[in-house]
Amino acid sequence: MTRTETIATINAKLGSLDDERLQAVAEIVDDVAEEVIRPLTARELTLLDQSKSDFEAGRTLTLAEARARTDAYLAEHRALRPQA
Repeated sequence: MTRTETIATINAKLGSLDDERLQAVAEIVDDVAEEVIRPLTARELTLLDQSKSDFEAGRTLTLAEARARTDAYLAEHRALRPQA
């Protein structure tokens, strides 16, 4: 089962649980979620530092600029994929 399928299955069943069981599920999820928070990788830390530097230096994009770049990136990658 994929992650998406697992989440969908859980979400589909939650509504049928009584309050006590729903609370039990919430407590389990809270406990487990606290355990799985992973530290950032060296690459992620580097990218965060780079982002902070970019903001400090005024290297930012407007929403329109970001959308245009994203649209161009997606168009380029769609062109590389064969059409079904």
